[in-house]
Amino acid sequence: MDEYKCEVLIIGAGPAGLCAGVYCGRAGRDTIILEGKGESAITQAKEVQNYLGFESIGGTKLLETFKAHAKSNEKVKLIKGDVISLMVGMGKNMISTRTANITADSIIIATGGGQRKEKVKGEDSLTGYGVSYCALCDGPLYREKVVYMYGSDEEVLEEALILHQMGCIVKIISNIGINEMPEGVKEVQDKEIEIIDNIEVIEVVGNDKGTIEKIICKSTDTDDVIEYDLDCLFILSHIPSNTMFKKAGVELDDKGNIKVDEEQQTNIKGVYAAGDVTGGLFQVAFAVAEGARAGINASKYIRTLPK
Repeated sequence: MDEYKCEVLIIGAGPAGLCAGVYCGRAGRDTIILEGKGESAITQAKEVQNYLGFESIGGTKLLETFKAHAKSNEKVKLIKGDVISLMVGMGKNMISTRTANITADSIIIATGGGQRKEKVKGEDSLTGYGVSYCALCDGPLYREKVVYMYGSDEEVLEEALILHQMGCIVKIISNIGINEMPEGVKEVQDKEIEIIDNIEVIEVVGNDKGTIEKIICKSTDTDDVIEYDLDCLFILSHIPSNTMFKKAGVELDDKGNIKVDEEQQTNIKGVYAAGDVTGGLFQVAFAVAEGARAGINASKYIRTLPK
């Protein structure tokens, strides 16, 4: 087993974690960024068009740019591995991967929203090619095109209104009846957004170009099968954070996101969290902002520790 000691350990090498690493490195802190096997959610973005300074850039290319920036600082080391155990809040923080033990004065959790399990058949192969999870991210790509929002909670209704405002032709598919939906459904109906209720999406089908063509649905009342042509399917579902952090004592909210204060600190002193793992708006700009704040505050925290 390799043994590492550092002042700041950042768990996750997505936009939030890498930005935190830049700030910690510039503050002169010995920093390790732990890069897990799972890909950052940004790599699923075929194009990113709303990150300042890049009119249009592929998600993978943008992540490579972030990573190169973080690695350019001699104080920052990237190592590969997934956390299999951790002890936090007991003086020195102890983290283990399958090949290394790491001791850190402070930890920044930036693991993203977790791995999404396929909700609809064919979803994974068309993610980024007509299947999306974020109206703010991808809505502008489908202006004046037919998009379906799949879900039944308040967030689905809000996202549908966002897409409508962007100029998309929006329809909502819900597996429950209209009368069972949240109160916000009235505002959606006032905008004349069509709601197709009591319908479950069972499969996403692509065309010979590898982009989405149609969805296959089933009535929850009669089991009748129905098909709809479309340009994009937005699927909204909450992804719980890794239960490992909860077991270690890190407090989560009712959606499985890590709870943080205005300094990105969790309920455990010296342990911070940033990016999608904290919930909120899943945008690159927000992730790097939270990463910067976590990096700044983790570096300040190190200064308070006895030497």
